Amino acid sequence: MKTLKVTPGRYRVLQNLTRKEIALLKKHPKILLESRQLMHACKKVIKRIESISEYASRRKRQTAYKRITVICQKAIERIEK
Repeated sequence: MKTLKVTPGRYRVLQNLTRKEIALLKKHPKILLESRQLMHACKKVIKRIESISEYASRRKRQTAYKRITVICQKAIERIEK
């Protein structure tokens, strides 16, 4: 059996996976790449939403929401390729 060095963060994630999930990842390793891209996009969206001030004008909120939707659409397009 092969040994693999794993970071502590990845080790915690791997411990939480079930046998079915591990089998799925072995079958479809591309899922991991896609999930990373989605995670990155989600982090960007969270930052954008948090950066909107509570008393921002309607126009500023609309601009921020447009940028958020663009980030999400790009992430989805990358995954669907």
